Amino acid sequence: MRNRSLFLLLLLVATLAAGAAFVRPAAAQPFGLYASAFLDSTRATSARITVDVPFRTLVFLKKEGYFDARFDAFLSIKRTDVENARPTTYVIHGFATVKSYDETQRRDQKARAWREIKLAPGQYEVVGTLRLRDTVVEMQRSVNLRVPDFLASGMGFGTPQVLSVPDTCKARFALWADAKDELARGDLPPDAAIAIETRPAVRFEVFLEGETTEPVPCDINYEVTDQNEQQVLYGRRRVQLTGKADEYVLVFNVDDWGPGVYRVNLRGRTRNPDRDATASTDIRVDVTRAMLGANFDDTLEILSLIASQDDLRPLRDAPETERAAAWKRFWASRDPDPTTDENEALSMYLARVQHVVREYAQFGPGWRSDRGRVYIRYGRPDQIDTAMDQRAQGEYEIWRYYEQNRSFVFYDMFGVGDYKLVEGEL
Repeated sequence: MRNRSLFLLLLLVATLAAGAAFVRPAAAQPFGLYASAFLDSTRATSARITVDVPFRTLVFLKKEGYFDARFDAFLSIKRTDVENARPTTYVIHGFATVKSYDETQRRDQKARAWREIKLAPGQYEVVGTLRLRDTVVEMQRSVNLRVPDFLASGMGFGTPQVLSVPDTCKARFALWADAKDELARGDLPPDAAIAIETRPAVRFEVFLEGETTEPVPCDINYEVTDQNEQQVLYGRRRVQLTGKADEYVLVFNVDDWGPGVYRVNLRGRTRNPDRDATASTDIRVDVTRAMLGANFDDTLEILSLIASQDDLRPLRDAPETERAAAWKRFWASRDPDPTTDENEALSMYLARVQHVVREYAQFGPGWRSDRGRVYIRYGRPDQIDTAMDQRAQGEYEIWRYYEQNRSFVFYDMFGVGDYKLVEGEL
């Protein structure tokens, strides 16, 4: 307690020395540090280092008619695959300006700044030290970065970029130059969810080594797989590469997808000469139009496994046009750590639902099976035992949860996988 008081005193002294009123953050908050590799316009391997600072981390100074916050991120980038490599240092400057005090306290707002740096192929550690100007506040994070040799085969992909685009857009696979006026660009942090009123899109570049005198035919294969590596979408398009500004966008309709994290795999192939390149990125879908529309009763039924009817009432009673906002409020109230980008409670719920949909759907929706209902509420068992019924051909399956002091016994009477709960209260 004494150390905290000393820290606040130093913060107050440092800020008052700047000669301005200030808005102190509610608590020490983390910041985001992200690094991705790509080929720049000169075909040089580069990295983009991005810093995301939540508003509730920043210290805003009150100015004439507005509130202003400034920060510096000091980067140290060191190769980890080269012995005795020396780090290089860079600085990223960022700021945020808002009109009112209430805006400085918004949990969903961040200040973002980035820098692009040329780096040779290899493995790197990126250490970022965040300093809030006019204060003594300092915090640090680190991430690992792999910069691949994009053009090892004579062709390579730039790092795919996930976008959130209006759900009214008609493009599916197009040249970026042809589609960019229709698509509202919106970068997403790695673990951000696609909003129900938008669709995920993946923007990517294809690079050829050397100059080309005429277009080069190339097959772009793309697939989407779920967390269990089950393919949910596949397609192929023939494009003509010019070696200049070959940039494309894929837009996905996720209305019928289940919630979860999906991987987009890209592969480009040319003939004469044979060249092959791949790239991947993840997109996350928390809620789809079908979940809050045609399948809304099912959504409420699944949620009732983890929430009371009183908890569900605001979502159940919301008009259909307001269900997306009610869904966000429902999960925001369950977020164990609102200071992080990820809602851990939602992530855990989505993972459990995906598991039961895959594993327990032999005789109907997996979340209606007894094992599925227990799994969604309590998660993966600490131990699973099986035993044969000596009097018949049936089989018992016993799930044990040691920390929760619970156990559940399921019985498959005919040995076909149709397990029913015979002991244990859900």
